[in-house]
Parts: sequence; C-alpha cells; structure tokens
Amino acid sequence: MQPKTFDATHRGIARAGLGLALILFSGTPVAAEDEPVLTLERAIAIALEQNRELEAADARLGAAAAGFDEARAERLPRLGLAAVVQRTDNPVLVFSNLLGQESFTAENFALDRLNRPDPLSNWKTRLAVTQPLWTGGRLGNAIGTAELQRDAADSGREAARQRVIHGVIEAYTAAVLADHELDVAREALETARAHVEWVRDLWQSGLVVESDVLQAEVRVSEVEELVIRAESGVEISRAALNLALGRDLATPVSLPADVELGPPAADLDLDALVAAAGDRRPDLRAARQLTGAAGRRVDGERAGRRPEIGLEASWEANAEDFFGADGDNWALTVGFQLDLFDGHRRRARVQRADQQRREAEARAALLAESVGLEVRRAASQLQAARQRLEQGARGVTLAERSLEIVEDRYREGLTVLTELLDAQNALTRARLRQLGARRDVLLARASLDLATGNL
Repeated sequence: MQPKTFDATHRGIARAGLGLALILFSGTPVAAEDEPVLTLERAIAIALEQNRELEAADARLGAAAAGFDEARAERLPRLGLAAVVQRTDNPVLVFSNLLGQESFTAENFALDRLNRPDPLSNWKTRLAVTQPLWTGGRLGNAIGTAELQRDAADSGREAARQRVIHGVIEAYTAAVLADHELDVAREALETARAHVEWVRDLWQSGLVVESDVLQAEVRVSEVEELVIRAESGVEISRAALNLALGRDLATPVSLPADVELGPPAADLDLDALVAAAGDRRPDLRAARQLTGAAGRRVDGERAGRRPEIGLEASWEANAEDFFGADGDNWALTVGFQLDLFDGHRRRARVQRADQQRREAEARAALLAESVGLEVRRAASQLQAARQRLEQGARGVTLAERSLEIVEDRYREGLTVLTELLDAQNALTRARLRQLGARRDVLLARASLDLATGNL
C-alpha cells in the first residue's frame, strides 16, 4: 500500500505545480502590499527621466543646437563699443588727438609746439557696426554644416532613447523571470524534500535500502544550491534593473507576475521590416546627416578661396575728459579681402575635409548594409525562441507526466531511486528551459523593435 505521507505530499506538489503555472502565464501581479508594482511602462518612463546615457545625449544635442545658433549669428551685424584713455607727449599722437578733440588751433602749428608738445590726455569712445555682405558661400556652408550636425545630434538622441528602452526591457524581463526561476528552484526543493520523507517511510517499512534515503538527501542538498543561486540571481537582476533605471542599486523593486510576449513571429514580413528600418533607424539617419554635414564642410573650405566683402559703420568721440565728446566723427567703410597665397593651407584644409567626408560616407554605407542583417537576425531569433517556447511547454508536460509514472513505479518497487531522481531533475531542467525560452522571446521582440527603429 502507498504510505499516507506520500499521498499528502504528492497532492501538495501538484498544487504547487499548478500555482507556478498560473504565475508564469497570468497577469496577476505578485508584489508587496505596501509597494506599488513597477510596470514595464513605468520602468521605461523612469529610465527616460534619469538615465545617464540620455543625459549625455541631451547635452550633445544642446551643444549642437548652440553651434547652429552660433553659425547663424555670423550673418548678423555686430555692434561693438570700445573706450581707450591715453596720455602722451608723442608729437604725432598729440597732433591727431587734438584733431580728434576738435581743439586744434593755429598756435599748435608753432614748430616748438609741434616738435615738443605738452602732454595731452585723450578719452576715445568708439561705436562700430560691422556686417558681412558677401562671403563666397563660406557662411552659408557653415550654417548648413551646423544644421546637419544639430539634426544628427537629435537623431543620435533618439537612438540613445531607443537603446535605453531596450536596456530597460532586457533588465526588466530578466528580473521578472529571475523570480520565476527562484519559484522553480523552490518547488524542486519542496519536491525533493517530499521524496526524502516518502523514501524514509519506505525504508522504515523495510521496502527500500538506506542508500535510497541518502541519495534522496543528496538530491535535496543539490537543489538547495540551486535555490541559493536563484536567490542570488534575483538580487543581481534587481540591481541591474535599478542601474538601467538610473536609480540606487538597492532601491526596492516590486514586479508583476509576467510580461506580454507580443504578436506571433509568423506575422513578420522581413522585406517590409528591412525597408522600414532603413527609414526609421535613428542611428542610420544620423549617419546620413553627418555625411551631409561633411560634404557641406568641404564646400565651406573651398569657399574660403573666394573674396569676401564687408561693411563697417563707426562713430567716434574724443575728449580730454572722461567719456566726453569734445570732438566726434563717423566713418562708413566697405572692405574687400582675398587671400592670394596662404602657403597651401587652404588646399590642405579642403583635402582634410574631403577625406573626412569619405570616411563619413563609408561609415554610413557600412551601417546601412548591417541594418538588414540586424533585422533578419532579430526576426530569426524571435521565431526560434517562439518555437523553443512551444517545445519547452511540451517538455514540461512530458516531464511532469514522466515523474508521475516513475513515482508510481518506484512506489510499487518496479524501478530504482536513480530513475526517480533523474525524472525529478528532468522536470526542473524542463521548467528552467521553458523560462529561458520565454525570456528569449521577450528579448528577441525588443531586439527586433530596436533593429527596425520602432522602440
């Protein structure tokens, strides 16, 4: 007859297995009552507010936007105010300062006064406006370059945002499934301990040898190690999640029971996904924008060979007293400048800019070629993970049934304990494989969204 201890234990194991199945595939949150459940949406929102990578990307974008404003400002007029005080007995300077102060008299033409003037103080105040009229395309290309660099920084910021989201999904799903792995380990420990009690009852009844009890206890020790590793995995996965969120690593985390798997892999259209990735990938868009900026930089360097024309309007006041205006004057000047020979500096700058353009083009082309591979790899991994998940579910069902059969055979004395322990190990491995496949499905889905620029 079957010992009563085994009946009660077996029913407890069955209830535990059913509870685990409900946890794995239901949406009911498992969390502390005093701590709100951290949903995936909330986790992403926290990361987007606090992640260091995004903070750095925002700073790069701000710098690029300021660079664009600086480039545009070069087309605007400049207004400057200068004030200089001078006291001198230099004949030339005294002569010109007297003229500027409009205080030059006939007595100042005396040879002794001209050659040996008395010291004179002069306060010169000058207000000037300068305006470039034509730069041969240098300013236009500089503005175009800065604009494309700003757009590339904006695309780079979007790429960083998507990488952060992908990292959160990876860390979040790892933390959720680490809880499930711990549940599997604890259930295996409960089963192993129940088997020890059951085998001990059989040994005390004289139906099995003492070595069976010892082997069953060894199995308990092995599963206890599995629980310890799973508990460590839970702690580490939560710390990794907090790191992805930009929080203190010891911040308490309460997670839901599961994460949605998303639409079936069979619905994927690879050609459409690859085409969409070419349009939506922010890093690819940034690479193209940087290529355009490099081209505009080449044009800007070439434009430096052309002449430039500028305008300056100024008003000047001179006085012997502080900021006075004993005499004032104005000037309107149009200037022309052309470098006739600069030792080939301009040619070298053009060549350098052209090589940088070639490098940017090569990098953009390489990235464009790799996009299709990334999409196909992620889609293939998603399909494989889905199939593995189906096989994993089937494997768990078969392993559970196998364990039931072996338990009955061992109870009737038709098999040895080794077969029972092997069946128990097989069930634990099947459940862990199922969890691994489930996590791979979630990560492959996130990787596919990242590869197509759809996060």
